[in-house]
Amino acid sequence: MSRVRSQRLFVIAGLCTALGCHAEGEGGSFDFGQTTGTGGTTAPTGTSSGSTSTSGSGSGESSSSGGSSSSSSTGADESSSGGLPTEPCTGLDILVVIDNSDTMAEEQAKLGMALSPFIAQLNEQLPGIVGSIQVGVITTDAPQMVVANPTMTCTPYASGTNWMSFGPTLATELACASAVGTMGDPDERPMQMAIESLGVELVGDGGFNEGFLREGAPLLLLILSDEEDDFEAITEWGSQGDPADWVDALAATQGGYVQNVIPLALVGTDPPNACPPFQWDGVTGAEIATRIAEFVDAFPHGGVGDICAAEYMTFLGGAVADVVAACNAHVPE
Repeated sequence: MSRVRSQRLFVIAGLCTALGCHAEGEGGSFDFGQTTGTGGTTAPTGTSSGSTSTSGSGSGESSSSGGSSSSSSTGADESSSGGLPTEPCTGLDILVVIDNSDTMAEEQAKLGMALSPFIAQLNEQLPGIVGSIQVGVITTDAPQMVVANPTMTCTPYASGTNWMSFGPTLATELACASAVGTMGDPDERPMQMAIESLGVELVGDGGFNEGFLREGAPLLLLILSDEEDDFEAITEWGSQGDPADWVDALAATQGGYVQNVIPLALVGTDPPNACPPFQWDGVTGAEIATRIAEFVDAFPHGGVGDICAAEYMTFLGGAVADVVAACNAHVPE
């Protein structure tokens, strides 16, 4: 393990210890109130341009802030780097967090249709990484990467690990891994599971998600959920902490740099959107995810799309330019 990567995992381990993270199958719990940030290495989120949250129209067509990015695929975006030195990325690590509760069958199908074309576009627009894209899928009730769906085993992946790599078998592997089913815990914790999946216990040596995070590779976090992620005191459901705590925890996986995290969220958005007029009845539509949108908006790259949209490729395709901009403005750790 390289010295830089060892240092990064040490930082993550320290933060995760402060948060009380656990890598248990049911996710564990943690106290965000104990954390004070990432030790000063994170560029101030208040000075970043922030990502633009956009919802789909009533016709189901969503757009991303990535679609309006002015950064080319050959130059770094200095404004988003906060004046820090940048260099083109050498890879891209994509973590997909899928809600596997009982109202998510239609949404999972739409994501399954869009994931492979989206990643193919990223690979095409980032020739400098030469196919160096890694993809891990987790659910909202477990931080271990998906290696089987309710009907079949997805592994062995061609990567030889519990996550997938870009190549001729990726589309088939993604189709299996993203079909997570709808028998999951109704206690959806997308942010908690994302943070725990990238903690040292799981990505470090011997961990279930070992080797997923790499130097020179920004983290693209894609969240799909039809409910808000808020902690309910009575049931103790939902991820603990506030959006600012989640930002600190995810930035810690990238040396503390918010510039190296690209969050994309397909969640419930403010009207106008493609959800029913009543927005959410616990089964149909989607709960407006204000906290997840706040989390996304704290990063200089990323965007929020309408989960009720008829299809997701419009939103994901629109985000490609923003991902490319982030990759070309990568802040070395």
